[in-house]
Amino acid sequence: MLDGLAEMSADWDFRGGRERNFIEGTPATVNGRQISDDLVVAAARALGLVEANAVTDRSFSHLVVLSGLARACVNRTHHAAELMRGGLKAGSVVVLGAHRKLGGAEPEQARALGARELTDEAEVILAATRRAFGLGEPTAADTSWPAPNPDVPEEFQSAWAHYRWPGTEVVIAPSSVPAKRRANTTDQLRYWAGLAGVGSDDDVLVVTTQIYVPFQHMEAVRVLGLERGCGVYSCGVDAASSLLPARTFGGRDYLQEIRSALRSAPVLLRAALEAAR
Repeated sequence: MLDGLAEMSADWDFRGGRERNFIEGTPATVNGRQISDDLVVAAARALGLVEANAVTDRSFSHLVVLSGLARACVNRTHHAAELMRGGLKAGSVVVLGAHRKLGGAEPEQARALGARELTDEAEVILAATRRAFGLGEPTAADTSWPAPNPDVPEEFQSAWAHYRWPGTEVVIAPSSVPAKRRANTTDQLRYWAGLAGVGSDDDVLVVTTQIYVPFQHMEAVRVLGLERGCGVYSCGVDAASSLLPARTFGGRDYLQEIRSALRSAPVLLRAALEAAR
């Protein structure tokens, strides 16, 4: 059934291999039928992709912030810092990212983070983390060498870095297939979990944007829960909790992310069945 639902959602792929900020803002048209944004947004709201839920008051071993587009990097790190200032207990704060060239309006959005021009998602998430948590220069830093060349995709996407402060770190993960793509959510979580030695005694809270919570939670459950045995919780940033004006998501965006969840579900199910054998 899950495979069938994922296959049926193929018409909801509005990315076509592009980054999400290049999805057109016009109403979705599927098989010649235009689907109103109101209809899609109402369905997405019912599925929990629009408004954020309150974070559980339990303590966590790690609060993990996922990176994304430039504005999301700012809003997610800001939200994580606000959660910590509001009393959330976490043994460490870990911000994950990857090397990716900024595109579209991202360079302009990134200018708010510093005087110099930022051109790489890894630079943005590092600057956003320092701003959100009031950090200076890292107390320790390790990076792959030589410095990655953005014009050589395989080299750029295989590069890694690790920046540390007391209680906080930024991990830039390499892609598992650098010749084909940048590091995705699974790559970033798996790389960090290996570095941190995450295990069954850990509880991890993942912070992302609310529209991505369903699919990224399933990825986190598969990579951290099944592979590592830890507890996995997820929360999202919505319009009300954003620092920068939140991107307005339309019907195409929500259908795309419902499809992402539908594609993650059978992968998670198969992994769970395999783990149970």
